[in-house]
Amino acid sequence: MKNRHPRRATMLLLILPAAAAIAWAGLGGCSVLTRKAHLGLVCPEPDGRGFVEQFPRRHGTKLRPFVPFGTNYYDPNTGWAPKLWRQFDPNRVAEHFRVMNELGVNCARVFLTAATFQPDVNTVDERALRKLDKLVEIARDARIRLIVTGPDHWEGVPAYWKPDRFAGSQSRRALERFWSVVARRYRLEPAIFSWDLLNEPHLPWFVESWRPQWNAWLHRKYGSWPALKATYAGELGADESWQSVAPPKNEADPGSPRLRDWQLFREHVADEWVRRQVEAIRHADPTARVTVGYIQWSYPLVRSGKPGRYSAFNPRRQAQWLDFVSIHFYPTLGGPFDSPENWEKNLAYLRSVLAYCHTDKPVVLSEYGWYGGGGPRGQRHLDEAQQARWLTAEVEASRRLAHGWLSWPFADTPSSTDISIYAGLVTQRMTPKQWGRCFQAYAARLSTLPQPTPVLPDVDITKALTTPAAELAPMHERYAGRIEATLTRAGPVPPIRVPATVTGASDQTRK
Repeated sequence: MKNRHPRRATMLLLILPAAAAIAWAGLGGCSVLTRKAHLGLVCPEPDGRGFVEQFPRRHGTKLRPFVPFGTNYYDPNTGWAPKLWRQFDPNRVAEHFRVMNELGVNCARVFLTAATFQPDVNTVDERALRKLDKLVEIARDARIRLIVTGPDHWEGVPAYWKPDRFAGSQSRRALERFWSVVARRYRLEPAIFSWDLLNEPHLPWFVESWRPQWNAWLHRKYGSWPALKATYAGELGADESWQSVAPPKNEADPGSPRLRDWQLFREHVADEWVRRQVEAIRHADPTARVTVGYIQWSYPLVRSGKPGRYSAFNPRRQAQWLDFVSIHFYPTLGGPFDSPENWEKNLAYLRSVLAYCHTDKPVVLSEYGWYGGGGPRGQRHLDEAQQARWLTAEVEASRRLAHGWLSWPFADTPSSTDISIYAGLVTQRMTPKQWGRCFQAYAARLSTLPQPTPVLPDVDITKALTTPAAELAPMHERYAGRIEATLTRAGPVPPIRVPATVTGASDQTRK
């Protein structure tokens, strides 16, 4: 898919050196670069093939390739869901960042919370911001960039999210206020790699207040009642009119134009949510980098359940507003150690998800993870070597499709109710696990880790938006097969040696 604003990345490369030079000279109200010249600003390359770190010089700008390779961070000692900000301990956090630095982490994704940072629509809490100031300082001193994810629910749900978190006037106004304050506060801060609008956004199927917007959207698309009737044919009820077309039920129906339109309308609502926040950020800081932490249900060819399972956040549509695309992946096509077939199916699924995200922007696998050293609730026991084998296989499978990788999470989390209990790079006591040692080996070879992406086959996902989940498999398998064939033609990637405990896929089904 072509970017609607192909000059965006090129312009960013032109803006960043100039803005950094202003700060360097002490004219931009930001002295960070003068104090911490060892960190340059990071931005996407204009060809979408990765990132560069920029160091302003008196005569031109020095550029150095940058590969975000790190982890998702929260303090594992603050319960589940983590209450990092309400129980913020700067000494403990600094120790965690020291351990991350030793492992080779150069980028950490962290999570802000709405109830702590913005208790009401018009208030961005200064006490919370001072904690974030400290975290930024800790990260800068550890030479770790931050991907800062927008306010979420981990420490409570604010009243202004109701009744409509994504399209309600209160919630939108709150977010625009939040980003205008925060982006301006950290303008030109080299320790902040990017802002991530939200962790795994997913639109609900229907909100009552959407009805006027839905009908206005139909008016723009069809232009007249006769044109809409001609398309909808027998789907319209006797009580429906040009001003009151009802939304469809959350039931698959491949032949329904109403259902197809509703899914496209949901994408439109998601688009507006992204666009407005990005505009608020850019107004406060034109050099800020922005992404969205897409859930893997943004890839619509694998879905369990009804059409509403599709998140409606479409990275191929929304890349036009973003500096890079970031998406998450966890094995869901059976446990990868349950059978060789499940192992291969999940790797093919991962490659398809990443390939789907390619436009003309870099792609970052900003959450990937599995567990080892125990058995989470309802899951079989896996040892540390199995965790390391699977996550190593994921990195290897994505080297031609990703420009950055962030493991989930930093540390095993004893109070977790999901795989995070045993999914860390380190144990709760900060001892590196086998996966942590493999991670460290990759971190030492970042210059060869990402490999050139071949020209990827395109895919039309429109039919998937209305198809029953059980009938999606052939569509996904055809697309996955085309991706596999393309990567095979591109040839093998240069090997990277990892610790001997990782033996590859040949023994992945050992008990």
